[in-house]
Amino acid sequence: MSTQKFIVLSICTFGFYELYWCYQNWVRLQSKSTKDISPFWRTFFAPLWNFRLFGSIRDMAVSENVAVSWSAGVLGALYLVLSLLWRLPDPWWWLSFAALLALVPVQQTAQRINRLYVAEGERPENHTYSKTNIVTIVIGSLIVILAVVGTFIPE
Repeated sequence: MSTQKFIVLSICTFGFYELYWCYQNWVRLQSKSTKDISPFWRTFFAPLWNFRLFGSIRDMAVSENVAVSWSAGVLGALYLVLSLLWRLPDPWWWLSFAALLALVPVQQTAQRINRLYVAEGERPENHTYSKTNIVTIVIGSLIVILAVVGTFIPE
């Protein structure tokens, strides 16, 4: 999927789309691995397991000669720290949305890897929004706006 779509859906779902993205990547890695891994539990504990997910995507990119300029450890640590910020009091918990920034370089690398396997005539990226995506964006945007207003309106 396109980076723009990834960011929009992540924000409009309060980060739940990030978990869906992690789950889908674990499912793909499981299908290519002989190891018995549980995509559900690795997604459930994403802030801890993303170190390994990021490393696996980085390793795959390097093996496919796809340029990678990020460190799995640094982005994993950044994602972990930023994910924990949701526990902060108003308005500081909004900083936890920045965890998305740690995923963007990894998502873009996964995009570049996927482009290598796209058959001729197929579109390499999903830029379009389905009806479900649009409904999610509309409802999610309203909830995000209400949350912002609720956070900053004086009592």
